[in-house]
Amino acid sequence: MGKTQLSLQFARQHHQRYSAVFWLNASSEVTLKAAYVSLAQHIRRHNKQSEIGQGEVIEQLKEDQAIQLVRQWLSQAENKRWLLMFDNYDDPRLPGIHSTTGYDIRTFFPYATQGSILITTRSSRITFAKLIRLNKFDDLNQSLAVLTRRSSRQAQEDVDAKKLAERFDGLPLALATAGDYISQTADSFGDYLDMYEQSWEELAENSDGLIEYDNRTLYSTWNLSLKQVAAQDPEAAELFRLMGYLGNADLWYELFRKGAGSAPDWFCDITKSKPRFNKAMATLHGYSLIEAMPGHYSLHACVHDWVLEYLIGKFDLALFGLAMHCVAQNLAWDTMPEYWVVNSRLHHHALRIERCHQREVVDWDIVDMNDIFRIGYLKDSIGRLKEAEAMYMRALKAYEKVRGIEHTSTLKTVSNLAIVYAKQSKIVEAEEMLLRALEGYGKAWGIEHPSTLDTLNNLGLLYKNQDKMAEAEEILLRALKGKEKAGGPEHISTLHTVYNLACLYSDQGKTAEAEDMYMRALKGYEKIYDADHPHVLTVTYNLELLSMKTRN
Repeated sequence: MGKTQLSLQFARQHHQRYSAVFWLNASSEVTLKAAYVSLAQHIRRHNKQSEIGQGEVIEQLKEDQAIQLVRQWLSQAENKRWLLMFDNYDDPRLPGIHSTTGYDIRTFFPYATQGSILITTRSSRITFAKLIRLNKFDDLNQSLAVLTRRSSRQAQEDVDAKKLAERFDGLPLALATAGDYISQTADSFGDYLDMYEQSWEELAENSDGLIEYDNRTLYSTWNLSLKQVAAQDPEAAELFRLMGYLGNADLWYELFRKGAGSAPDWFCDITKSKPRFNKAMATLHGYSLIEAMPGHYSLHACVHDWVLEYLIGKFDLALFGLAMHCVAQNLAWDTMPEYWVVNSRLHHHALRIERCHQREVVDWDIVDMNDIFRIGYLKDSIGRLKEAEAMYMRALKAYEKVRGIEHTSTLKTVSNLAIVYAKQSKIVEAEEMLLRALEGYGKAWGIEHPSTLDTLNNLGLLYKNQDKMAEAEEILLRALKGKEKAGGPEHISTLHTVYNLACLYSDQGKTAEAEDMYMRALKGYEKIYDADHPHVLTVTYNLELLSMKTRN
């Protein structure tokens, strides 16, 4: 049920409280003026004692005269129990809201503060009245009830209907549209969900509008809102299009600001300060295109689908690349404090990027290779190994082409790709890449450089996982000696190798050596991280396991 339907239902249920109820089309100043002329005619016909229109034919009243006379009649002392319903006041022009097509509805209000006024609007920036926001359905059964009523089929026990209701996340217009479509076809709830996921644009274009929604379709309401946003703040409208290439659940200022750099002028302007960014987001929020919560913004899932599938239409490589850049520049390396907290916020943005480029053929030569590398690193950190491998391969191809096969950025990609191979048990490929990186780092920076030693550490881990214990121990000890010399005994990289040696000794049954190394790693981590850091928790857990083995 939308705002118009809800207001009409209110009038039907409570009309006895009022002496008269008037519904007025407030979608534009033109329609509202016409409504006031009709209202003046109605009042004249049904109130013979009224002064309205006395001395002249009401049909010949000019619009301004009709408005003035209706306002006067509503302000009469004995006329206090009326209800005025201004419907669809979606294009306001008020202080702080600069619309070239809107108007100030207050110029139509009665002169006296009596009676009752109800306004329905998509804008949340009207401050002169008490705001009652219509939220989505929180109860899944409410969504299923809409599907049942609109489709004339039983949705309550239908598994696919429940999936469809969950996908639409309680949005009444989406549920009503789906139900009406299904009622007119032989398709099931599952068929509709498949079409929504696979053929969104065709489904939207071939779905009829809803009668009680003034024949509007699923996306036309949002399209009208965005046009009004674009008229007030074109850069806010462009930012909204960019959101189609990002996840919908967690959007915040820094996510965009760090992606500015060499971005287009419009993006640099909108991210130049938090007040400017907040102004743009407030405009979008004012037309209910986004939701604002403490610390972040979000889009409803259906609105998010519309942005990418319909609004953007043809794949926009520039916006896609900008979205990738924003995510990539927010990446936290695993040497940074609480890196997992930062990267977890980027998780669903990485998934959206993956979905976008799977649908389209992307010219990766145009995309920043450093961003591609960072996205590969992010996907590795969240366990999306196949996607990480693909990204690293794209980055490697670009680095080799632009910087050469022996450049350190190329070798870094080779080293990281080896780790991803190892995690997927692609042992041959992993060893090949690690040996290549080790040789390249040795030539470029020498055997005692941190990157060389990290690669040596990773090679030792690979041999350990192959049960080549002797080779693994020898290489890990070499790496540890080099790291202690280069960074010191308590450097984070040194501690990682200490931990790896502890795991090796534990697997070999060398309990005393394993315990010594675990304790050393734990003391070092505790100086750097909080007690709930993953490294601290992992070492503590392994120490407990080792203790249990010793007791048994």
